[in-house]
Amino acid sequence: MSMQHLMLEGRLGRDAEIKTTARGRKYVSFTLAVDSRDKNGEKTTDWYNVSSFQENHVGKFAEYLKKGSGLIVMGTPSYGIWIDKNGQPKLDLNVRASNLEFPTLGGTRENGEQGTAVQAAAPATAPAKATLPSYTPTAEPEDDLPF
Repeated sequence: MSMQHLMLEGRLGRDAEIKTTARGRKYVSFTLAVDSRDKNGEKTTDWYNVSSFQENHVGKFAEYLKKGSGLIVMGTPSYGIWIDKNGQPKLDLNVRASNLEFPTLGGTRENGEQGTAVQAAAPATAPAKATLPSYTPTAEPEDDLPF
């Protein structure tokens, strides 16, 4: 058995909601819009339903997941097919998130560092909005990748 993992970068389509399963387990849920261009250069948008049972995502961090916010989601995909009210089959794209990150908008920070992703999978309680922790990779990327 193999597991699929994916990484998506997009924008939240609505504010995150904290929900509870029938067994009382809390999770955070939101939609993510991922834009791409087809071969003719036309913009298309795929919508993903994202849920996370990670305690630090459900805790105070969920308050930062607002409509329009940029977000990188890493997780396991699943798909569902349903029939709409017009009898047309529709596909649901679902992701169970294992990690969330806020991308920076580029440029440099006040201390002169280049912008990096702000990782959301770290502390159980979120810091103040103005001082989200930054994620800095510890290893340099390899220049001689085999592909």
